[in-house]
Amino acid sequence: MEEIRIKAEARKGRGKGPARKMRREGTIPAILYGRDVEPLALSISSKDWRLLETRARSNAVIKMEVTDGAKVQERPVMVKNVQKRAVDHKVLHVDFLQVSMERAVQVEVPIRLVGNPVGVVNGGVVDQHLRVAMIESLPGQIPEFIEVDVSNLDIGDSIHIHEISMPGVKLLDPPDVAVVGVTPPEAEEKVEEAAPVAEEAAEAPAAKEE
Repeated sequence: MEEIRIKAEARKGRGKGPARKMRREGTIPAILYGRDVEPLALSISSKDWRLLETRARSNAVIKMEVTDGAKVQERPVMVKNVQKRAVDHKVLHVDFLQVSMERAVQVEVPIRLVGNPVGVVNGGVVDQHLRVAMIESLPGQIPEFIEVDVSNLDIGDSIHIHEISMPGVKLLDPPDVAVVGVTPPEAEEKVEEAAPVAEEAAEAPAAKEE
């Protein structure tokens, strides 16, 4: 697995004014926090962040080199939140979570469907109910995605959380939650047929009392 690294410097200036000045100078305000970790205000290079975004997958563990005066420390971190401006999506602030490689964390992981269901060949329609799942895992064992094979699903079949298993990963969503299913084609046809009937009823003139 490729090692992802980023450099950061401790900063003292807080508030909107210093943050705007940092962005003008090509740096992004950030914060580092975690369990048993004193929150630390940081600055990171905008250029380094853009490079990180292109290389690091979701939930990746990043080696952060933190410079605080004459002290330099390396810390394992994950990106927890990225605040962006709505107009141009410019990054305004980044939250980093310091993790322990021996302590499990809880994160959301996307679900990826693979295979062509038998039910689709017979006219059914794939209905994916859940697109991300909450998991608990050691930071170094977090999967990029959860792969769900739907090849054997026939019309009326579905796959639930309790039917999915991955080594070193605990799924936290309720066991009976449906992830994906194959619905009958007539279910969609009935909805389409009902719409014109409802429209005709709405357009019909109301009866008058004589």
